Amino acid sequence: MPVVAETEEKKSRFICWLGPVTDKAAFLCQLDTVRARYPDASHHCTALVIGNPANPEIMQFDDDGEPGGSAGRPMMELLLKQGVGNVGAIVTRYFGGTKLGVGGLMRAYRGSVGAALQNAKLEPHVPTIEAKVVCDFAGESRLRFLVSQYRGECADVIYVDQVQMAVSLPQDQWQAFHEKLVGEGVSVQKVG
Repeated sequence: MPVVAETEEKKSRFICWLGPVTDKAAFLCQLDTVRARYPDASHHCTALVIGNPANPEIMQFDDDGEPGGSAGRPMMELLLKQGVGNVGAIVTRYFGGTKLGVGGLMRAYRGSVGAALQNAKLEPHVPTIEAKVVCDFAGESRLRFLVSQYRGECADVIYVDQVQMAVSLPQDQWQAFHEKLVGEGVSVQKVG
């Protein structure tokens, strides 16, 4: 669930939107929404980390006209330091009349994201494995039970001459789940 936090530094207002993001295009749409909500703001600086923060798939920032490295980079570095992935941060700044200098800007932008992180409900990143499971119709309810028992989710089901179920499982549950199904004669394949 996105959170919004507001901080102030020498009469400049910093409004941070922080929310879950797994898609860059969706984040850019959110940025457009924030720009429309605060059209008279001086800057809309961003930081984006998609994937595991230890090894992100996408990691980028934008200073939106602030001095290079004074806004987006400290925002992103804080997200990475806190081990937060699949998250986007947009900090909107209203200039208060006093120049903060590069160091002051870095502290203010990092502080704005930090305030939002304090209010955010964070969930640990759990690596998953996607798989396709094929069973007969009589085995579907047992399969659903096992997916649930191994903390997985059924993503999609196709009914043809058999049941074809796309499942997502925590990586640490994969081996036991796979062995259980193979032991019961059910076809299981990793996807991707």
